[in-house]
Amino acid sequence: MHGLIRQGVEEYLHGGPGRKLPDGFEEHLRSCEECREGVNWMREQSQLLRTLVPAREFDPVPGFYGRVLERIEAQQVVSPWSAFLDPIFGWRLAAASLTLAVLLGGYIALNERLNSAGSPAYAESIMAVEEHPPGLGQDRQRDRDTILVTLATYHE
Repeated sequence: MHGLIRQGVEEYLHGGPGRKLPDGFEEHLRSCEECREGVNWMREQSQLLRTLVPAREFDPVPGFYGRVLERIEAQQVVSPWSAFLDPIFGWRLAAASLTLAVLLGGYIALNERLNSAGSPAYAESIMAVEEHPPGLGQDRQRDRDTILVTLATYHE
């Protein structure tokens, strides 16, 4: 559709005696097949849209605005911190924390009992149990060599 037609198509479709069309508008419509088809198509669409307009204005049913407001408020973004205010979430969090504490406590108690009953499991424990030659702590290089030999010759 050409620019001349685009400028005046709304005024042309609106109709009425006082319409102001650009100069040469109707002449261009008579001579240009493409613009004439475009304007005819727009006229048909305009008539279809006019059929959708209700015959009379109507008021919404009672409670309509309240329901719309409730839906809008329900769609608001909820903060992740608001989950902590939910009592069910609080009970679940407390139960999960208690379960974790019991499991960790049981693991530590079992691990300590196994370590104290049998041979030591860690290098620090090995060095603390093994007998070292006298004079440990006086020569740094000699101490390193002693610890290395102790770790290398350890047998359960």
